[in-house]
Amino acid sequence: MDERERWVLKRLDDNGREVEVRRFDKRAEAEAAAKEFEERGHKQTYWVEAVTSPGA
Repeated sequence: MDERERWVLKRLDDNGREVEVRRFDKRAEAEAAAKEFEERGHKQTYWVEAVTSPGA
């Protein structure tokens, strides 16, 4: 089975729940999205994690 690394943007909401916001093929895109959310002044914390999923 082929596996590939993808990137997921997550946030921690006001109630302490970890929520997946969106998945990306490239880390740079995920990091840019996290930065964009943070610059909007959202109160939540955003971060990017690597995930491994079955390849197509």
